[in-house]
Amino acid sequence: MKLRLLSVFVFLQSGIGMAQVANSNSYDDEKKGINIADLVEMSGDWFIAYRDGIKQIQADENVPVINEHTSSFVLKRSYFTLKKDLNAIFSVRYTMDLTIDTEGDDAGNVETRLKYLYLMTKPKLNSKVLTGTAIEVGMVHRPWLDYEQKMNTYRVQDNMFIERNRIFNSADFGLTVTGNIGPKMDEEFLKSVNGVMKGKYASYSLGIYNGGGYSGIENNNNKVIAGRLTLRPFANTLPQLQISGYFNRGKGNSEFSPDFNQVLGFLAFTEKQFKITAQLHDGVGDFRARYVDPVDPSRALDNHGYSFFGEYKFGNSPFSLWGRFDEFKVEEIEERTQRVIGGLTYRANKMIRLILNTEHTTVDDNTEDTYELNLEISF
Repeated sequence: MKLRLLSVFVFLQSGIGMAQVANSNSYDDEKKGINIADLVEMSGDWFIAYRDGIKQIQADENVPVINEHTSSFVLKRSYFTLKKDLNAIFSVRYTMDLTIDTEGDDAGNVETRLKYLYLMTKPKLNSKVLTGTAIEVGMVHRPWLDYEQKMNTYRVQDNMFIERNRIFNSADFGLTVTGNIGPKMDEEFLKSVNGVMKGKYASYSLGIYNGGGYSGIENNNNKVIAGRLTLRPFANTLPQLQISGYFNRGKGNSEFSPDFNQVLGFLAFTEKQFKITAQLHDGVGDFRARYVDPVDPSRALDNHGYSFFGEYKFGNSPFSLWGRFDEFKVEEIEERTQRVIGGLTYRANKMIRLILNTEHTTVDDNTEDTYELNLEISF
Protein backbone atom coordinates (compact mmCIF):
# COMPACT_ATOMS: atom_id res chain seq x y z
CA MET A 1 0.00 0.00 0.00
CA LYS A 2 2.81 2.40 0.87
CA LEU A 3 4.48 1.78 -2.52
CA ARG A 4 1.23 2.30 -4.42
CA LEU A 5 0.56 5.63 -2.74
CA LEU A 6 4.14 6.77 -3.29
CA SER A 7 3.84 5.92 -6.98
CA VAL A 8 0.62 7.94 -7.27
CA PHE A 9 2.27 10.86 -5.49
CA VAL A 10 5.32 10.83 -7.80
CA PHE A 11 3.09 10.58 -10.88
CA LEU A 12 0.94 13.55 -9.87
CA GLN A 13 3.97 15.56 -8.86
CA SER A 14 5.67 14.99 -12.22
CA GLY A 15 2.51 16.07 -14.01
CA ILE A 16 2.42 19.33 -12.11
CA GLY A 17 6.13 20.00 -12.54
CA MET A 18 9.00 20.79 -10.29
CA ALA A 19 8.94 24.56 -10.66
CA GLN A 20 10.05 26.47 -7.61
CA VAL A 21 7.29 28.37 -5.80
CA ALA A 22 8.36 31.93 -5.10
CA ASN A 23 8.00 33.00 -1.47
CA SER A 24 6.01 29.86 -0.64
CA ASN A 25 6.59 30.25 3.08
CA SER A 26 3.97 32.96 3.46
CA TYR A 27 1.13 31.20 1.65
CA ASP A 28 -0.42 29.73 4.81
CA ASP A 29 -1.32 33.23 5.96
CA GLU A 30 -2.22 34.86 2.64
CA LYS A 31 -5.76 36.08 2.23
CA LYS A 32 -7.64 34.03 -0.35
CA GLY A 33 -10.88 34.80 -2.13
CA ILE A 34 -12.42 36.02 -5.38
CA ASN A 35 -14.03 39.44 -5.53
CA ILE A 36 -17.17 39.25 -7.67
CA ALA A 37 -18.00 42.61 -9.25
CA ASP A 38 -17.24 44.39 -5.97
CA LEU A 39 -20.45 42.89 -4.58
CA VAL A 40 -19.36 39.81 -2.65
CA GLU A 41 -16.17 37.85 -1.94
CA MET A 42 -16.26 34.11 -2.67
CA SER A 43 -13.80 31.49 -1.43
CA GLY A 44 -13.63 27.74 -1.05
CA ASP A 45 -11.71 24.83 0.45
CA TRP A 46 -11.91 21.32 -1.03
CA PHE A 47 -10.42 18.23 0.61
CA ILE A 48 -10.26 15.27 -1.80
CA ALA A 49 -8.32 12.09 -1.00
CA TYR A 50 -7.46 8.54 -1.86
CA ARG A 51 -7.70 6.75 1.48
CA ASP A 52 -6.78 3.23 2.57
CA GLY A 53 -7.55 2.43 6.19
CA ILE A 54 -10.18 2.71 8.87
CA LYS A 55 -13.16 4.86 7.86
CA GLN A 56 -12.83 8.47 9.01
CA ILE A 57 -15.39 9.50 11.65
CA GLN A 58 -16.05 13.18 12.38
CA ALA A 59 -16.49 14.63 15.88
CA ASP A 60 -20.26 15.03 15.44
CA GLU A 61 -20.82 11.47 14.19
CA ASN A 62 -21.41 8.30 16.19
CA VAL A 63 -18.46 5.93 16.53
CA PRO A 64 -19.36 2.54 14.99
CA VAL A 65 -19.24 -0.62 17.09
CA ILE A 66 -16.96 -2.25 14.50
CA ASN A 67 -14.46 -0.08 12.62
CA GLU A 68 -14.81 -0.41 8.84
CA HIS A 69 -11.80 -0.62 6.52
CA THR A 70 -12.13 1.36 3.29
CA SER A 71 -9.97 1.85 0.21
CA SER A 72 -11.41 4.51 -2.06
CA PHE A 73 -11.38 8.03 -3.41
CA VAL A 74 -13.36 10.25 -1.05
CA LEU A 75 -14.58 13.80 -0.62
CA LYS A 76 -13.58 14.57 2.94
CA ARG A 77 -14.93 18.09 3.12
CA SER A 78 -15.85 21.02 0.90
CA TYR A 79 -16.40 24.52 2.24
CA PHE A 80 -17.97 27.31 0.22
CA THR A 81 -17.90 30.84 1.67
CA LEU A 82 -19.47 34.16 0.77
CA LYS A 83 -18.49 37.39 2.55
CA LYS A 84 -19.95 40.85 2.15
CA ASP A 85 -18.97 44.19 3.69
CA LEU A 86 -22.18 46.09 4.41
CA ASN A 87 -20.30 49.23 5.38
CA ALA A 88 -17.13 50.21 7.24
CA ILE A 89 -18.41 48.60 10.47
CA PHE A 90 -20.71 45.71 9.56
CA SER A 91 -20.10 42.60 7.43
CA VAL A 92 -21.67 39.16 6.97
CA ARG A 93 -20.36 35.66 6.30
CA TYR A 94 -22.08 32.54 4.95
CA THR A 95 -20.21 29.20 4.81
CA MET A 96 -21.64 25.91 3.58
CA ASP A 97 -20.11 22.61 4.72
CA LEU A 98 -20.50 19.87 2.12
CA THR A 99 -19.65 16.23 2.77
CA ILE A 100 -20.84 12.74 1.83
CA ASP A 101 -23.85 11.33 3.68
CA THR A 102 -22.82 7.99 5.22
CA GLU A 103 -26.09 6.89 6.82
CA GLY A 104 -29.61 5.85 5.80
CA ASP A 105 -31.16 5.63 2.35
CA ASP A 106 -29.29 8.74 1.19
CA ALA A 107 -25.84 7.26 1.86
CA GLY A 108 -23.45 8.37 -0.89
CA ASN A 109 -25.23 11.63 -1.66
CA VAL A 110 -23.67 15.02 -0.99
CA GLU A 111 -24.95 16.45 2.30
CA THR A 112 -25.04 20.21 2.87
CA ARG A 113 -25.26 22.12 6.14
CA LEU A 114 -24.31 25.53 7.45
CA LYS A 115 -20.96 26.03 9.16
CA TYR A 116 -20.92 29.81 9.64
CA LEU A 117 -23.73 32.33 9.31
CA TYR A 118 -23.07 35.52 11.20
CA LEU A 119 -23.05 39.27 11.36
CA MET A 120 -19.72 40.81 12.29
CA THR A 121 -19.22 44.29 13.62
CA LYS A 122 -15.89 46.06 14.07
CA PRO A 123 -16.64 48.97 16.40
CA LYS A 124 -14.31 51.96 16.25
CA LEU A 125 -13.00 52.16 19.81
CA ASN A 126 -10.95 55.16 20.83
CA SER A 127 -8.49 52.99 22.75
CA LYS A 128 -4.81 52.14 22.50
CA VAL A 129 -5.30 49.12 24.79
CA LEU A 130 -8.17 47.31 23.03
CA THR A 131 -7.48 47.26 19.30
CA GLY A 132 -8.78 45.27 16.36
CA THR A 133 -12.03 44.47 18.19
CA ALA A 134 -14.60 42.36 16.30
CA ILE A 135 -17.92 40.83 17.39
CA GLU A 136 -19.61 37.87 15.67
CA VAL A 137 -23.29 36.99 16.27
CA GLY A 138 -25.04 33.90 14.86
CA MET A 139 -23.34 30.65 13.88
CA VAL A 140 -19.87 31.82 14.85
CA HIS A 141 -16.26 30.77 15.43
CA ARG A 142 -15.53 29.26 18.80
CA PRO A 143 -12.36 30.78 20.29
CA TRP A 144 -9.88 27.94 19.79
CA LEU A 145 -9.76 25.82 16.63
CA ASP A 146 -9.66 28.63 14.08
CA TYR A 147 -6.56 29.92 15.90
CA GLU A 148 -4.79 26.54 16.01
CA GLN A 149 -5.57 25.68 12.39
CA LYS A 150 -3.67 28.75 11.20
CA MET A 151 -0.53 27.11 12.67
CA ASN A 152 -1.30 23.47 11.99
CA THR A 153 -2.69 23.84 8.47
CA TYR A 154 -3.33 20.10 7.97
CA ARG A 155 -7.07 20.00 8.59
CA VAL A 156 -7.18 18.26 5.19
CA GLN A 157 -5.70 15.18 6.91
CA ASP A 158 -8.18 15.23 9.81
CA ASN A 159 -9.38 17.29 12.76
CA MET A 160 -7.09 18.93 15.28
CA PHE A 161 -6.32 17.12 18.55
CA ILE A 162 -9.20 18.58 20.59
CA GLU A 163 -11.87 18.02 17.94
CA ARG A 164 -10.47 14.63 16.95
CA ASN A 165 -10.98 13.47 20.52
CA ARG A 166 -14.52 14.86 20.49
CA ILE A 167 -14.14 17.55 23.18
CA PHE A 168 -15.73 20.29 21.03
CA ASN A 169 -15.82 21.45 17.42
CA SER A 170 -14.99 24.70 15.64
CA ALA A 171 -18.31 26.60 15.43
CA ASP A 172 -21.49 27.06 17.42
CA PHE A 173 -24.59 29.19 17.83
CA GLY A 174 -23.71 32.17 19.99
CA LEU A 175 -21.58 35.30 20.28
CA THR A 176 -17.81 35.75 20.01
CA VAL A 177 -15.71 38.83 20.79
CA THR A 178 -12.11 38.95 19.53
CA GLY A 179 -9.36 41.52 19.50
CA ASN A 180 -5.85 42.57 20.50
CA ILE A 181 -4.47 43.95 23.73
CA GLY A 182 -2.07 46.67 22.71
CA PRO A 183 -0.81 47.61 19.23
CA LYS A 184 -0.81 45.49 16.11
CA MET A 185 2.24 43.38 15.23
CA ASP A 186 4.61 44.54 12.48
CA GLU A 187 3.10 43.93 9.04
CA GLU A 188 6.33 42.41 7.68
CA PHE A 189 6.36 39.75 10.42
CA LEU A 190 2.66 38.96 9.94
CA LYS A 191 3.15 38.57 6.19
CA SER A 192 6.45 36.70 6.01
CA VAL A 193 6.47 34.59 9.21
CA ASN A 194 3.02 34.01 10.69
CA GLY A 195 -0.13 36.13 10.81
CA VAL A 196 -2.19 34.04 13.21
CA MET A 197 -2.01 36.57 16.07
CA LYS A 198 -2.36 40.18 14.95
CA GLY A 199 -1.58 41.71 18.35
CA LYS A 200 2.04 42.52 19.10
CA TYR A 201 1.76 41.58 22.77
CA ALA A 202 -1.57 39.77 23.24
CA SER A 203 -4.83 38.72 21.62
CA TYR A 204 -8.05 37.30 23.02
CA SER A 205 -11.28 35.58 22.00
CA LEU A 206 -14.25 35.18 24.34
CA GLY A 207 -17.81 33.98 23.83
CA ILE A 208 -21.00 32.31 24.99
CA TYR A 209 -22.58 29.40 23.07
CA ASN A 210 -25.37 26.85 23.04
CA GLY A 211 -22.65 24.23 23.50
CA GLY A 212 -23.64 21.46 21.07
CA GLY A 213 -21.70 22.74 18.07
CA TYR A 214 -22.91 23.97 14.70
CA SER A 215 -24.38 20.56 13.78
CA GLY A 216 -26.10 19.83 17.12
CA ILE A 217 -29.56 20.87 18.26
CA GLU A 218 -29.82 22.44 21.73
CA ASN A 219 -30.85 19.68 24.19
CA ASN A 220 -30.92 21.72 27.40
CA ASN A 221 -31.08 25.34 28.59
CA ASN A 222 -27.45 25.62 29.64
CA LYS A 223 -24.85 27.72 27.90
CA VAL A 224 -21.08 27.26 27.59
CA ILE A 225 -18.61 30.10 28.15
CA ALA A 226 -15.27 29.75 26.36
CA GLY A 227 -12.22 31.94 26.02
CA ARG A 228 -8.64 32.18 24.75
CA LEU A 229 -5.80 34.49 25.76
CA THR A 230 -2.58 34.46 23.73
CA LEU A 231 0.61 36.26 24.75
CA ARG A 232 3.78 37.12 22.87
CA PRO A 233 6.05 37.50 25.94
CA PHE A 234 9.18 38.62 24.05
CA ALA A 235 7.58 40.63 21.27
CA ASN A 236 10.65 42.73 20.50
CA THR A 237 13.35 40.05 20.80
CA LEU A 238 11.60 36.71 20.11
CA PRO A 239 8.26 37.42 18.39
CA GLN A 240 8.08 33.85 17.06
CA LEU A 241 7.09 32.57 20.53
CA GLN A 242 3.42 32.52 21.54
CA ILE A 243 1.83 31.18 24.74
CA SER A 244 -1.92 30.54 24.96
CA GLY A 245 -4.46 29.52 27.55
CA TYR A 246 -8.00 28.37 26.79
CA PHE A 247 -11.04 27.29 28.81
CA ASN A 248 -14.59 25.94 28.50
CA ARG A 249 -17.06 26.12 31.35
CA GLY A 250 -20.63 24.86 31.18
CA LYS A 251 -22.66 21.69 30.65
CA GLY A 252 -22.62 18.94 28.07
CA ASN A 253 -25.41 19.12 25.50
CA SER A 254 -27.80 16.43 26.74
CA GLU A 255 -30.98 16.33 28.80
CA PHE A 256 -28.87 15.17 31.78
CA SER A 257 -26.57 18.25 31.59
CA PRO A 258 -23.31 16.71 32.84
CA ASP A 259 -20.42 19.07 33.54
CA PHE A 260 -18.26 20.27 30.68
CA ASN A 261 -15.20 22.06 32.03
CA GLN A 262 -11.84 22.24 30.30
CA VAL A 263 -8.50 24.02 30.44
CA LEU A 264 -5.88 23.97 27.70
CA GLY A 265 -2.31 25.23 27.59
CA PHE A 266 -0.59 25.84 24.28
CA LEU A 267 2.96 26.77 23.27
CA ALA A 268 3.95 27.68 19.71
CA PHE A 269 7.16 28.71 17.98
CA THR A 270 6.77 29.77 14.36
CA GLU A 271 9.61 30.60 11.97
CA LYS A 272 9.71 30.99 8.20
CA GLN A 273 11.16 27.51 7.79
CA PHE A 274 9.49 25.61 10.62
CA LYS A 275 6.70 25.50 13.19
CA ILE A 276 6.54 23.67 16.51
CA THR A 277 3.51 23.51 18.80
CA ALA A 278 2.68 21.68 22.03
CA GLN A 279 -0.58 21.55 23.96
CA LEU A 280 -1.84 20.04 27.20
CA HIS A 281 -5.54 19.39 27.86
CA ASP A 282 -7.31 18.59 31.13
CA GLY A 283 -11.06 18.46 31.48
CA VAL A 284 -14.32 16.96 32.68
CA GLY A 285 -16.88 15.80 30.13
CA ASP A 286 -17.27 17.10 26.57
CA PHE A 287 -19.60 19.22 24.42
CA ARG A 288 -21.87 16.32 23.33
CA ALA A 289 -22.02 14.59 26.74
CA ARG A 290 -20.33 11.40 25.49
CA TYR A 291 -17.70 11.08 28.22
CA VAL A 292 -20.11 10.25 31.04
CA ASP A 293 -20.70 7.47 33.55
CA PRO A 294 -22.57 4.67 31.69
CA VAL A 295 -24.76 4.14 34.77
CA ASP A 296 -25.29 7.84 35.61
CA PRO A 297 -25.23 10.02 32.44
CA SER A 298 -25.42 13.17 34.58
CA ARG A 299 -21.89 12.52 35.88
CA ALA A 300 -19.11 13.54 33.50
CA LEU A 301 -15.79 11.68 33.38
CA ASP A 302 -12.33 13.17 33.71
CA ASN A 303 -10.24 13.20 30.54
CA HIS A 304 -6.84 14.56 29.65
CA GLY A 305 -4.17 14.45 26.97
CA TYR A 306 -1.48 16.22 25.02
CA SER A 307 -0.41 16.82 21.44
CA PHE A 308 2.77 17.88 19.60
CA PHE A 309 2.98 19.16 16.03
CA GLY A 310 5.91 20.18 13.84
CA GLU A 311 6.49 21.21 10.24
CA TYR A 312 9.71 21.89 8.35
CA LYS A 313 9.78 23.68 4.99
CA PHE A 314 12.72 22.99 2.68
CA GLY A 315 13.84 26.52 1.87
CA ASN A 316 11.94 28.01 -1.04
CA SER A 317 11.21 24.59 -2.49
CA PRO A 318 7.58 23.38 -2.67
CA PHE A 319 8.22 20.53 -0.19
CA SER A 320 7.46 20.32 3.52
CA LEU A 321 7.81 17.54 6.07
CA TRP A 322 5.42 17.43 9.04
CA GLY A 323 4.34 15.22 11.92
CA ARG A 324 2.08 15.03 14.96
CA PHE A 325 1.76 12.92 18.10
CA ASP A 326 -1.40 12.75 20.26
CA GLU A 327 -2.29 10.96 23.46
CA PHE A 328 -5.74 11.10 25.04
CA LYS A 329 -7.28 9.21 27.97
CA VAL A 330 -10.74 9.01 29.53
CA GLU A 331 -10.63 7.99 33.17
CA GLU A 332 -12.78 5.23 34.78
CA ILE A 333 -13.64 3.61 31.44
CA GLU A 334 -9.86 3.37 30.89
CA GLU A 335 -10.01 4.37 27.23
CA ARG A 336 -6.58 5.43 25.96
CA THR A 337 -5.79 6.61 22.43
CA GLN A 338 -2.43 7.34 20.82
CA ARG A 339 -1.90 8.72 17.33
CA VAL A 340 1.26 9.11 15.29
CA ILE A 341 0.68 11.14 12.11
CA GLY A 342 3.19 12.27 9.52
CA GLY A 343 3.53 13.23 5.92
CA LEU A 344 5.23 14.92 2.99
CA THR A 345 3.69 17.97 1.32
CA TYR A 346 4.13 19.30 -2.21
CA ARG A 347 2.75 22.78 -2.86
CA ALA A 348 1.98 23.35 -6.52
CA ASN A 349 1.03 26.99 -5.90
CA LYS A 350 -0.66 29.06 -3.23
CA MET A 351 -4.00 27.35 -3.89
CA ILE A 352 -3.09 23.67 -4.41
CA ARG A 353 -1.27 21.19 -2.16
CA LEU A 354 -0.65 17.45 -2.44
CA ILE A 355 -0.12 15.71 0.90
CA LEU A 356 1.05 12.13 1.26
CA ASN A 357 0.53 10.99 4.85
CA THR A 358 0.11 8.04 7.15
CA GLU A 359 -1.55 7.66 10.53
CA HIS A 360 -1.06 4.97 13.15
CA THR A 361 -3.78 4.98 15.82
CA THR A 362 -3.70 2.76 18.89
CA VAL A 363 -6.88 2.50 20.99
CA ASP A 364 -6.03 0.47 24.09
CA ASP A 365 -4.21 -2.51 22.48
CA ASN A 366 -5.70 -2.26 18.98
CA THR A 367 -3.64 -0.54 16.26
CA GLU A 368 -5.12 0.88 13.06
CA ASP A 369 -2.99 2.03 10.11
CA THR A 370 -4.20 4.51 7.49
CA TYR A 371 -2.48 5.75 4.31
CA GLU A 372 -3.66 8.74 2.30
CA LEU A 373 -2.93 10.96 -0.67
CA ASN A 374 -4.76 14.25 -0.05
CA LEU A 375 -5.50 16.99 -2.57
CA GLU A 376 -6.24 20.36 -0.98
CA ILE A 377 -7.65 23.19 -3.11
CA SER A 378 -8.04 26.54 -1.39
CA PHE A 379 -9.03 29.67 -3.29
